[in-house]
This record gives sequence, structure tokens and C-alpha cells, in this order.
Amino acid sequence: MKPPGIHPLTNHLLLDVTPQEQTTAAGIVLPTAVQGASTRMEGVVVARGPDCKCAALDCGTQVYVGRYASGELMREGRNYRLALETEIITTLDNVSISLPETRTTPLTTL
Repeated sequence: MKPPGIHPLTNHLLLDVTPQEQTTAAGIVLPTAVQGASTRMEGVVVARGPDCKCAALDCGTQVYVGRYASGELMREGRNYRLALETEIITTLDNVSISLPETRTTPLTTL
């Protein structure tokens, strides 16, 4: 879905970087204020310019972009970034971070 009034040109991508609440593996909800939304470098591609060549950067793809490699926009309460196709560092799978399992048996001494 293209945001109203934002149409990337040439090889630019429009990324939705609106912060979402996250839950840790322990079930703790991290509000957006704690996540550092102003330096967020992850986003979802919501529109592509007509000259974008990389098929992996289709709408709906979650990506990681360089911190200073994009311009910021705000429209209808959502945060967006415009970035060149070449400034995308990697695509991201929907992976949750988990902490190591706790030990249930006591350590034995030698």
C-alpha cells in the first residue's frame, strides 16, 4: 500500500519505519520510547521507484538500511525513510531474538 502523496522516483525505496512494540522472549513488552525510534535502521519496503532493479526488494520486504543513508518523512502519523536501492544493507527474515536457556540441573564439581 502506497502512502498518499509519496511516490519514490528513480531507484529510491520508501521504507515504513514506524516503531512497533516488541516483546522479549521472557514476555516483557518494550514500548517504542525505549527502542530508540529516531535511530531505527530497520524498515519495510512500501513503495519502489520505477528504476529499482533488485527483485529481492519488493514491497513488504523487511530491510536494514544504513543509519545516515536515508531521508526521513512523516505522513499521517507514520514514519518513513527514503533510501537509494544501493543503500539497503540486507533483507531481514522475521526472526525473534531469544535468550539462552537457563540451567535446570546444578553444576557438579570435579
